[in-house]
Amino acid sequence: MNYHRCESADDRRQILLLSVARELGFELCGVAHAAPPKHFASFERWLQNGMHAGMAHFVRNFEARRHPKVLLPGVQSVIMLGVSYAAVLNSEPHPIRQLSGIVEYARGIDYHRWIRCRLELLAAKHRELFPEGECRGMVDTAPVLEKEYAALAGLGEIGKNTLLIVPPIQGKQYGGSKFFLAALLSTELLEPTPRSEPLDPCGDCRRCLDACPMGALIEPFVLDARRCLSYWTLIHRGELPQEIAANRGNRFLGCDTCQSVCPHNQFLPVVPEGTLDSFTLGKDDLCYYLAGSALERK
Repeated sequence: MNYHRCESADDRRQILLLSVARELGFELCGVAHAAPPKHFASFERWLQNGMHAGMAHFVRNFEARRHPKVLLPGVQSVIMLGVSYAAVLNSEPHPIRQLSGIVEYARGIDYHRWIRCRLELLAAKHRELFPEGECRGMVDTAPVLEKEYAALAGLGEIGKNTLLIVPPIQGKQYGGSKFFLAALLSTELLEPTPRSEPLDPCGDCRRCLDACPMGALIEPFVLDARRCLSYWTLIHRGELPQEIAANRGNRFLGCDTCQSVCPHNQFLPVVPEGTLDSFTLGKDDLCYYLAGSALERK
């Protein structure tokens, strides 16, 4: 990605900070102002309509999602970062790769640990470059509407599947939606990443809506978690409703359908899955395969 180059000392420090982020392995880097998310009203309606299903944390952390100042007082900038599933999960072997029916983002090491390690290094560089400022790293477990800020930072645009669609990355042949996102909140007033006019990444395409096995994408840009197989198989505790179980197919933990049919993902490197039937495993064996992955506590 290209970054706006200015001549002030602050801009040179910002350029260096983003350069370090890329050296740490983040394929996507951009900056947005820490303003209230543009589509927060839509998020609020989503909650009011109960589409968050049993995910009470969305309500519990409502104010933090309204503005990141709840998480870092005095925050002025959000440095948005992204890295493809493949870049993280293909970086080292993991036994979970032997299983079938596992959602792609979890077929390997726990990406939270990979990202947090690098966020700590980036935060240390921030403190070195901006000793008068403060910063705080965020992975997707924190209450930040990261897709909103990623779009504001020029990383991509939100598609009909409600995921961030990244355009082809400079120097590589792929873009798409299979990217982990992270953020570094900063009390420094950094220069926002220049971005072109917002683009419609989907056009007339509706493959994700038509392919969703439970019709969870009830309309473009709206996902009802009460119908989502990923919610039921990854987050819900207890027995599955009969309708969900009947449409589960070979999806043991998670569902990738809306991403696998997306044309933007056709050139992304794939994180392969294995052939060992996850449904046949006992609890102890399953714990062995999931240990150290993002699904370890499942």
